[in-house]
Amino acid sequence: MMLSTFTNFPRCQRIVNRPILKLVRYWHKEPIPVSWEKPDIGWTKLNFDGSCKGRTGKSSIGGIFRDHKADFLLGYAESIGRTTSTIAELSALRRGLELVLENGWSDVWLEGDAKSLVDIIVQRRHVTILTISI
Repeated sequence: MMLSTFTNFPRCQRIVNRPILKLVRYWHKEPIPVSWEKPDIGWTKLNFDGSCKGRTGKSSIGGIFRDHKADFLLGYAESIGRTTSTIAELSALRRGLELVLENGWSDVWLEGDAKSLVDIIVQRRHVTILTISI
């Protein structure tokens, strides 16, 4: 009885209809090791990220540049208004690349966490920027 009432909410329907898939998708038996690697000598590394806060769409971007000794070179963070998480990721990369050009760096290792961004770049997909109004 409680389950049928709960599924009347559209945003909960997908989770309730496929709970096992949701559980299996995020289930890991072993921890996944994650580490930061230094770039090679003469290279600069940019770690960038974009984020979007739920239904409000409030988004921000940031990134950090480090050299081969892991010394801080430059960082950036800014609010970009309301958009999607994919556009936020793209915006973080774009701002980072603008700073690469401004500083004259040529050998740059880019590192982000959005597979969707990699897919867009590899497949050379066109992306339309949407604004979210509330």
